[in-house]
Amino acid sequence: MSIKINEFLTGLVREKRPVIHCITNYVTAGDVANIILACGGSPIMADQPEEVSEITALSDCLLLNIGTPKESTKAAMIKAGQEANRRNLPVIFDPVGIGASRYRTETALSLLKEVKVTIIRGNASELRVLLKELTGQNVGNGSVSPARGVDASFSDEIKEETLEALKATARTLSTATGAVTVMTGATDIVSSGKDNWLIKNGCPQMSRITGSGCMLDGIIASYTASIGPRPSQHAIFQAAALATAAAGLCGERAAKRAEKIPGGTGSFRCCFLDEVSLLEESTLKGGINIEVS
Repeated sequence: MSIKINEFLTGLVREKRPVIHCITNYVTAGDVANIILACGGSPIMADQPEEVSEITALSDCLLLNIGTPKESTKAAMIKAGQEANRRNLPVIFDPVGIGASRYRTETALSLLKEVKVTIIRGNASELRVLLKELTGQNVGNGSVSPARGVDASFSDEIKEETLEALKATARTLSTATGAVTVMTGATDIVSSGKDNWLIKNGCPQMSRITGSGCMLDGIIASYTASIGPRPSQHAIFQAAALATAAAGLCGERAAKRAEKIPGGTGSFRCCFLDEVSLLEESTLKGGINIEVS
């Protein structure tokens, strides 16, 4: 089925230079800032509770990532999220490693109780745990298992035999929260509850560098912030899908570039940043691989 999608968002990000307020983890904060700059946005990293409301008020989108949770960060995320809600700004939420510890899980749940999020991005295990904690529903393959650290469990890898169940997880979570869900893996699943798209772009090297998911959060935030005020759910859904496809395509191109050097994961990481900064609409239009499902 042919998909009509706004490839021009890539140019809009560079034209509008949206300010993305990021409250993210210390492992990947620099990577997230650089990837937002590479795709045309303007990052600001602020996580002190006393200033986050003011910083959010100056921004076009809020990105929340619980990769290294602590009490002060949780308080900052709630204050920033509530300010974003007051201003109708999109909020991107990444429940990194939810299920790995009770504290991490409770942090994610308390955020969702206090803040209305626009997009939830995580791997299959993270989103299955989140759905089970929110609704008690186990939609998927067997019992819900926490991720391996911050990686999906082996039983939750997105492949032919698990695809239908994981699509149902993404769809159900979207319906339960009102947010667009982005489930990342070998194939990415983007769901609005009503629509499901499969993103077939990407490469194995993306899972071998730390922060590829966090960087995707930054690209999604930049694309979502560029679609204008009070966008429809379908516009948000399309922006999330296009950002995910764009990141995957840049990964594919980065892998080919690194292979020519030849280089390993360090070279791939640099090449990925280069490809995001060099991405043109014509390249995106000719390279994205999205299927309606």
